[in-house]
Amino acid sequence: MEPTGNSFHGHSARFDACLNAVPVAVEFVHAALREAGVPPERIARCDLVVEELFRNSVLHGYGGDSGAPVWIGVENACIRYEDEAPAFDPLTAPLADDGAVRPIEEHRVGGVGLMLIRELPAQVEYRYLDGRNRLVIVP
Repeated sequence: MEPTGNSFHGHSARFDACLNAVPVAVEFVHAALREAGVPPERIARCDLVVEELFRNSVLHGYGGDSGAPVWIGVENACIRYEDEAPAFDPLTAPLADDGAVRPIEEHRVGGVGLMLIRELPAQVEYRYLDGRNRLVIVP
């Protein structure tokens, strides 16, 4: 993990897209949100979202562990998540499931992660900008 050189103020870091970096990235966001005074239950929700986004970047976006970049920034309790994987909007991508309300273990693979990203934060925005997927997450 290394600080990024972009104009995002606050806490900002670049991670290699590797599964073993997932807990480090989650803890990075967790600590920054805690420092910003975000309530613990909202931090826990964001932990799950960041874990899902990072795992998706590694496994689906980049096709496995690599040195490809994932950038995460936290400022004023907002999370910015970016990668250079092919464009993918998790907010509009079709779910592998029909979206019906049922116990989580009954959902098919692919639907639960996207539902977490869409439903757990108070607000999520997606843009593909300058060759990067960018999500801004408000706890």
